[in-house]
Amino acid sequence: MRSLHGLLFAMLAWGQCNPAMADSTVNYSFGGGRTSNVFKDTTALPASFGEGKVALRGSFDLEDSQFAYALTASVRRLARYRFADERTVGLETGFTYELAEGVRLTLKGGIEQRRDGDIFLALPGLLIGYRKADVAASASADLTVDHAGGKSHVTAALSSLNRGLAEFTLPGLPRTQLETGYRLATLTAGHILPLLGGELGATVETRTNNIPSNEQQVFERFPATTLRGSLAYGHAFGPVTLMAEAGLMRVASDALGTSVDPTRPYLKAELAVRLPRETVLKATFLRDIQLADIDDPLGEDVRTIGLSLETALTEKLKLALGYEEARSDWLYYDYRTRMRSVKAAFTYTFAKSTAVTLEYSRLLRHETDPAADFTVDGLAARLSGTF
Repeated sequence: MRSLHGLLFAMLAWGQCNPAMADSTVNYSFGGGRTSNVFKDTTALPASFGEGKVALRGSFDLEDSQFAYALTASVRRLARYRFADERTVGLETGFTYELAEGVRLTLKGGIEQRRDGDIFLALPGLLIGYRKADVAASASADLTVDHAGGKSHVTAALSSLNRGLAEFTLPGLPRTQLETGYRLATLTAGHILPLLGGELGATVETRTNNIPSNEQQVFERFPATTLRGSLAYGHAFGPVTLMAEAGLMRVASDALGTSVDPTRPYLKAELAVRLPRETVLKATFLRDIQLADIDDPLGEDVRTIGLSLETALTEKLKLALGYEEARSDWLYYDYRTRMRSVKAAFTYTFAKSTAVTLEYSRLLRHETDPAADFTVDGLAARLSGTF
């Protein structure tokens, strides 16, 4: 982790030497652990790992505007499979400008390089891995207008992922591209107004996932577009906060089969309850059609349920429990997957800005093909803080 230590020192020196960054903060986390299935697949290869993360964040005010920034870096090193080491470096910026009274324009942008690796072929006595470098970028513009006792907004966003060439661990194999990239464009418009002590909102959103035409058949990935309309209502009842949203989604693509229902419900719900002893109970549900970062060539109808509990056992010791289950119906193939994960973490705070965390996690994946099922158990310890 020598490179991360050097970046941490550079961030600290930059923040100390530049007066414009007087309000900046550095968040860090270092640790390690062991996992029973480092590649999260049927090979079930165990490995120990070390990891580190550091982020420099800050903002400063200009005339009628504000500029925010974040510089992040992380590294994850594996003891036995060095080709799968992970390194990321990213930059994010944001700019907010008051165009007029009650009219705000927010611009955001970011870019991140991700170097990682995976298994290409696993046979008895032979393991071929590879490394690659991907570049992810994002940009968005949001216009918010306060009027008629409510708030209207329009947001245009674009995110992309450019895949790098894979370098194999077996000498003689040429560098090649193994996956396709994408360009995901999103346009959202909505209005929020107060109602019965809470807030009522209406949203219309369209998303288009563009795949390079020369890569569609080669990598079996196809473009698709979704259109959503929904209504949401949120209200706080003392220690209880509730938000519910419901609507319809429609997916369109030349690759969508005629037997697939293109219209699906969109559902979102969040419940938070504050209890004594700094205890917070949260429950979430989301049903949405995902177009990016998926296994299906086209899209996935995903239903996700989440439960979490955070409580203070003592003044300095906290316990966090979490459960999540995601069921996915693929749209191009007649195939289904289910992911279930649980986490338990103890966090002890030494000082206001320094804490140590011990975390256990377990993940189970079930698919239509039972031969593709796998389980991952992990144990990690981390030291984190802010200065």
